[in-house]
Amino acid sequence: MFNETTFIILAATAAFGYGLAFLFDIAKKQRPAIGVFITAWLLNLLTIIGNYVVCGHPPFGNMVHVLVFLSLCFLPLHLVIRKRFNLDWTLPHFAFASLFPLIGTFFMERNLAWQRVPALQSPWFVPHVLSYMVSYATAAVAFLLMLTSLCTRDEELKLKRHNAARSVIRIALPLMTFGLWSGALWAEEAWGIYWSWDPKETWALITWCLYLASLHAYYRPDGRKRAVWTHLLAFAALVTTFLVVNLLPKFGNTLHSYAK
Repeated sequence: MFNETTFIILAATAAFGYGLAFLFDIAKKQRPAIGVFITAWLLNLLTIIGNYVVCGHPPFGNMVHVLVFLSLCFLPLHLVIRKRFNLDWTLPHFAFASLFPLIGTFFMERNLAWQRVPALQSPWFVPHVLSYMVSYATAAVAFLLMLTSLCTRDEELKLKRHNAARSVIRIALPLMTFGLWSGALWAEEAWGIYWSWDPKETWALITWCLYLASLHAYYRPDGRKRAVWTHLLAFAALVTTFLVVNLLPKFGNTLHSYAK
C-alpha cells in the first residue's frame, strides 16, 4: 500500500541517487554515474505511479505532485539533448537539477490523495502542466550551464557552456509557448476569459518574454553579455512564477491558488 512513509522512502532514495550520480560524474566515473542516475529515475517513477494510484488521476495538481514529476523530467531530457546536440558532458547538470525538486517535497504538506477541483477537470490539464514542467526542467539545466560558464576563466570552456545553454533554451521556449497558449484556452473554458492578469498568468508571460529576449540576444554578434544577464533574469522570473506566486500568502486568493 502506497502511503506517506512509502513516499518518503522512495523520494529520499531517489534524491540520494541523483546526488550520487552527480558526484560519480564529477569524479569522471561516467558508467556508474549513468547507472545510478537511471536507478534513481526508476525510483522517482515509482513515486509518480504511487501518487497516481492514491489520487486516481494524473498527479499534477498540487506542488508536491508537480515537484516529484519535475525531477522525473531531467533524465529523458538529458538523453534527448545529448543525442540532438552532442552534449553528453552535461549529465552532472541534469543529475544535480534532479535532486532539488525532490528535496523540496520534504518541506511541504504531502496531500497524496489530492483531488482535482472542477477547474482542473479539463482535457487541457495534462498537456498544459506537462509542457510547463518539461520546459521548466529544461530551463533549470540551461540556468546551471549559464551559471557554471560565469564561474570559469577558461574562455573555451565558458563559450562551450554558453552555447550549450543556448541550445537547451531552444527546446524550452517552444514548450513554454505551448504552455501559455494552452493555458489561455483552458482559462476561457474554465473561467470564461482567455486572460485575466492573474499573478500566475502575468509572471508566466514575463518569464516567456525574458526567455524570448535572451534567445534573440544569443544570435546578435554583440549580444553575448546581454544574453547572459537576460537569461539569469528570466530564470529568476521562472522561479517567481513556479514557486513564489504559489507559496506566498499574499497570492493566496489568485485563480491558481488551488495548485499548492
